[in-house]
Amino acid sequence: MTIGASTFAKGLQVLACFQTAPHSMTMAEVARRTGFDKATARRLCLTLVDCGYLRQTGRALELTARTLALGAGYLAGHDFGRRVQPVLDRAAPELDSEIALATLDGQRAIYVARAATPSARISLGFTVGSTLPLLPTAMGRVLLAQLPPAEREGYLNDAEIRQFTSATEVDRSRLRASIEAAAQEGACHLENEFEMGAGALAVPCGLIGGVPAALGTTATVGMLQEPERRAQILDILRRAALGLGFDRPES
Repeated sequence: MTIGASTFAKGLQVLACFQTAPHSMTMAEVARRTGFDKATARRLCLTLVDCGYLRQTGRALELTARTLALGAGYLAGHDFGRRVQPVLDRAAPELDSEIALATLDGQRAIYVARAATPSARISLGFTVGSTLPLLPTAMGRVLLAQLPPAEREGYLNDAEIRQFTSATEVDRSRLRASIEAAAQEGACHLENEFEMGAGALAVPCGLIGGVPAALGTTATVGMLQEPERRAQILDILRRAALGLGFDRPES
């Protein structure tokens, strides 16, 4: 990698570290999160301030609205405004909840579209650009289920397994079985694994730019334990997935 490319990559790492950070950070916190030395972190942060991607107030740094432009080409290129968002906007009232579209992004799932009703009983508070871990979430397991078996197995063998709640599955063999079941059934239903009291359903919806995507919703555990209601939710998700019309992975 050339010096210029390396600097560019490091700048992107700085921006990315704000994704899971508090509203603002100091340069020392940026250095700690990225693993860069303080001088490198300071130089990168000041460059990003000059470019308009970070705002500095005293010692605090925060992202600016200009960072949204970095993803605008992706959304426009896949016609999210006319093709994707209307499908989600129609499905959310049917669910009386939120619905989100996520795609695989390395070791995590990333929200690329979302819709919700004001009366949604439960929401994890994520927005477009938010990321989720793959293993303890229904959307994450559905995304993994769409990978070729060898790639899926490689991820599972190498993944760092983190316990988010007392109900989080941490046994690799049981995780493997759950992901395989999601592949066979075309759906995944989880309860309490990522957040206590929250249940989730997700279905595959094909490929966006060659990358697996999934639709999912969050509800109370009690609601998803009702077989009839769970079947209704799955039907809504599957109809929405078909409505998106994305390419399907080759079997």
